[in-house]
Amino acid sequence: MQKIKYNNPQIGIILLSCILLWAQCGSGSDKFIPDVSHIQVETPIRRFDQDLFALDTTNLAEGLKQLEQKYPEMLPLFTQNLIHDQTNPLETPLQAITGFLKAPQIRHLYDSVQIRFAKLDALEPQIHRVFQFYKYYFPGKPIPEIDAFLAEFSTDVFTAGDSLCGIGLDMFLGAGFSGYNPEIFPAYLRRQFVPEYIPVRLAKVLAQNVMPPPPAERRLLDLMLYQGKLLYLTDCLTPEAPDSMKMGYTRAQLEGCFANEKEVWARLLDQNLLYSTDYNKIRKLVEPSPNAPVVFQEAPGEIGNWVGWQIVRAYMKRNPDAKLADMLAFTDAQKFLEAAKYKPKRL
Repeated sequence: MQKIKYNNPQIGIILLSCILLWAQCGSGSDKFIPDVSHIQVETPIRRFDQDLFALDTTNLAEGLKQLEQKYPEMLPLFTQNLIHDQTNPLETPLQAITGFLKAPQIRHLYDSVQIRFAKLDALEPQIHRVFQFYKYYFPGKPIPEIDAFLAEFSTDVFTAGDSLCGIGLDMFLGAGFSGYNPEIFPAYLRRQFVPEYIPVRLAKVLAQNVMPPPPAERRLLDLMLYQGKLLYLTDCLTPEAPDSMKMGYTRAQLEGCFANEKEVWARLLDQNLLYSTDYNKIRKLVEPSPNAPVVFQEAPGEIGNWVGWQIVRAYMKRNPDAKLADMLAFTDAQKFLEAAKYKPKRL
């Protein structure tokens, strides 16, 4: 992305300090953070991983019956979706569990998870707070069961309807964990594999639960506004977390987004990208990627989603009486853009 040049070094330092503060605070000092301390939610994190590996492997059939009584939703989902051998459609749940528990690399992974997450005392208050915000904004939504698991890097956090939430602890063992194959998980993804990201990942999947279906039209504008709304909801559920984590960016990348917001928007318009349906051309603007060279060589991947987030913020600021449900239901991307009257800033 373009470098910011200052004629007066002192002014440059002052402006850069403002960028840092703005980037850290997200939408600015006027961000609304409701008081949710009075909202009662029950959010214990059950240790499916520990209960699974505590089974007697010499009598797994009986152990699985008992495990299913405690985890009637998680166990079948785990065996059929997370660890099922896709090359063997006839594999039974018992066979899947047997092979999983007896694999040496899985046992090693379990040991690593227990070292890092022997207890979840530090995580539970953070998860609890996410669900307090969730209940505040979506009072009609039930609080799901929360199960911690490991599935050899199958997924990080998921929800199954409104009744179950799973947290894959093996996806948060630290960016330097030796089990993460760099060919599968490049550096820009591994830096997010830390425990601090768990609440944000949880917020994002909860937000997906209340989002309307993805847009039928596949123009860049449709995609970036859809993702912008998802990020806006994620921000509502984790308002204290820095915007950089919600984007999966480094702090410097987020500062660059704010500093070059006007230039990025101009590039999207000048290259007729906003209404493009050429997914090969726009993919890096809306999907995880180390960069998005179609805008600037230094621009981080998903910068289109970040711009979509700023458009949604502009719409909500211009329409302070709009409820989240109204914003989500406003699916005409062109009319939404016009209503937002988005004017990117130049710092």
